[in-house]
Amino acid sequence: MLTIPDCPFEGWTRRRWLQLGGLGTLGLSLPKLLRAEERAEERDGARRPKSCVLFLLHGGPSQLDIWDMKPTAPAEVRGEFQPAATRAPGVHITELLPLVAQQAHRLTMVRSMTHSAINHNAATYYVTTGQPPPREQIAFTPTENDFPHLGAQVALGRPNRGTVPTAVSLPDPVSDGPYTCPGQNGGFLGAAYAPFTIHGDPNDDDFAVHGLHEAADRPRVTHRQELLRAVNHGLGRLAHERAIEDLGRHQQRAFDLLTSEATRRAFEISTEPARMRERYGRHKYGQSLLLARRLVEAGVRLVTVYWGGRVNNPLPHWDTHFNNNRRLKDELLPPFDQCFSAFVEDLAQRGLLDSTLVVCMGEFGRTPRFGQFTGNGVNDTGRDHWSECYSLVIAGGGTAGGRIIGRSDRFAAYPADDPITPPDLAASLLHALGVDPRREVRDAFTRMVPLSSGQVKPQLFGG
Repeated sequence: MLTIPDCPFEGWTRRRWLQLGGLGTLGLSLPKLLRAEERAEERDGARRPKSCVLFLLHGGPSQLDIWDMKPTAPAEVRGEFQPAATRAPGVHITELLPLVAQQAHRLTMVRSMTHSAINHNAATYYVTTGQPPPREQIAFTPTENDFPHLGAQVALGRPNRGTVPTAVSLPDPVSDGPYTCPGQNGGFLGAAYAPFTIHGDPNDDDFAVHGLHEAADRPRVTHRQELLRAVNHGLGRLAHERAIEDLGRHQQRAFDLLTSEATRRAFEISTEPARMRERYGRHKYGQSLLLARRLVEAGVRLVTVYWGGRVNNPLPHWDTHFNNNRRLKDELLPPFDQCFSAFVEDLAQRGLLDSTLVVCMGEFGRTPRFGQFTGNGVNDTGRDHWSECYSLVIAGGGTAGGRIIGRSDRFAAYPADDPITPPDLAASLLHALGVDPRREVRDAFTRMVPLSSGQVKPQLFGG
């Protein structure tokens, strides 16, 4: 049986269909009606963000040393950094972010994020899908039963009509040791909805997206497509199996991307002026944010930029169990200050900030006290994992800046008011992008479940 997902006529009454039958006599054909409904959707879309960029600082940045400082707390809580005034009256952040401070009038700080997952993989799943992890353990790896990434949820609920992908993730998937973090792909929705994933360093001189460079050889691409059609035809009745149908859609999506001029141009970061590339910072994450801006310009709805790669290796992740102050001061905050401030400022100057939501977050925060052990290893120079209270930053999408949402207690250990959970954030983000967070989907166990169980928080992405 042929099913049409998201049919605009689903649930129509007999009377409505009879009304439609009479439209032809009024000169309004079905194609005209569809175009009219499309224009109405576009008018409605003009009132909401068109895109979102999730900037995940993987490992867990310290709320106490960056966004929610407690200068009157004991030394083992407050740390050595001083709060500094920003361009937003009454809003203070760490002294180590002078460039971000100049963009604070465009930023909203949420200081009451909270959840209960204490390991990287479970917490990453929580914040990238908006769903509680099915288990809390380190060896928690992706499966086809997982809830899909937010980009996949947007691809289901509000897909791009053209050949530009709905969701893109870059520069590399994040993991905890040998375990790739779940929640970064299509989960039970399948590969056809998964974010288009980019591997590699956009700062490399030879950076290229695998496969796109072959798009210029259109005969070669066409030959491959004809070959796949022949193979699929030979499958016979097997071709109607769900998994094969999903694979077919995934193959077609891949071909669309390969032959998309807009997609190919978006990834050509080498065409950016040298001054702009320097402004973002000639490092992996600066150039990844620059690439995110280009993807937003091309029409990608949700871009995820992962900063971290594999924790507990030489790459600059945010997991500061040891040498928290030195690592923040020397390795992490200077490049972050440069690239994040450049990204927000660049979006604003190009007129893209009002239509682009920016969410900068970790999967959790750090312990209130130096040396406080929560099961993951720490010494008196570091802070262990802490998910009971942490901070994130929002910009754009029509959201007024210079605000603080929520409040933590005197040690930034627990929310003092307005607690917000990852499901709340996910529901609010989906709602802002025009996707119904209550929409039900069939999960891997054939249960009908909503995209989000959270509450839409108007204060997050409102005025």
